[in-house]
Amino acid sequence: MNKEMDTGEPLVKGNHTMSLKQKQRIWLKLLPYLLVSPIVFWIIITIFIPLTGVIRESFYNTGFVGTQGEFIGFRNYAEILGSGTFWSAAGKSLYWVVGNAVLQGVLAFSTALLLNNNRKISKIARTWMILPWIVPTIVVAIFWQWIFNGSYGILNELLKNIGLIESSINFLGNASWSMPLLIFINSWHWFPFLAVVLLAGLGNIPKEMYEAAAVDGANRWHTFWNITFPSLQPITFAIGLVGTLWMFNIFDLIWVMSEGGPAGATTTLPVYIYETAFRGYAIGDASAMSVITSIFLLIFAILFIKFAAPKK
Repeated sequence: MNKEMDTGEPLVKGNHTMSLKQKQRIWLKLLPYLLVSPIVFWIIITIFIPLTGVIRESFYNTGFVGTQGEFIGFRNYAEILGSGTFWSAAGKSLYWVVGNAVLQGVLAFSTALLLNNNRKISKIARTWMILPWIVPTIVVAIFWQWIFNGSYGILNELLKNIGLIESSINFLGNASWSMPLLIFINSWHWFPFLAVVLLAGLGNIPKEMYEAAAVDGANRWHTFWNITFPSLQPITFAIGLVGTLWMFNIFDLIWVMSEGGPAGATTTLPVYIYETAFRGYAIGDASAMSVITSIFLLIFAILFIKFAAPKK
């Protein structure tokens, strides 16, 4: 009997009673699924069910929210793909994403490298530099509207006082200035977070690699491109993929600052979809645009992972 207990065999042979070890094995196999099941259930509720509804509505000519439209097949898709307004908004979205990627990348890398070379202020700066990122978007929008306002903005007063301009300029109301300014504001809001992530990656690069490069006579530029940047590739890959998708879908800052204006100068695809759905009362068209946009982003993610993923 002791032998049977030590080996985990059932005490009563010939029946279907499971041993303690068998139960433990089953439990260990089920445990991972039980742990992830709440988040999977949450994703189904918050993503897949609404997404299914959007795909369904894209085949109907639904107008108001809550009304039942008529099934029209792929007519919404055909009209949208042939719409110049849609492609104009897509172009502005591309401009927005590329502008943010370049500016945030330059600011984040410059800040991270500067702090990494100055360890005395690095610990303090890590805490304080993250403040712009944790400020709510609505506060950021009000803050920068106050600065750029054409009537009472402090930037206009400063430029007048130093004699650069004679009359106030409505920066956000100018079609040429509005998008670059929004890119600058959004980059100011987000680059500290990226800088902290890059700074953590820089701290994991072995110092011996830099010492060997210095012995070989490599300058800072060669050291950056041959040691620093390749060592940060896993981090830059994740930032590039997630950051691009995140930047593309930003709606709140643009809407609060300009509502897509002036004259559609800042109407990116998320803004255009919102206007179509809740100002143009065309839920079917907006749903079709959402599906098309999602397909574009999915294709981008697949290509980015295929060609930019770090090689093992």
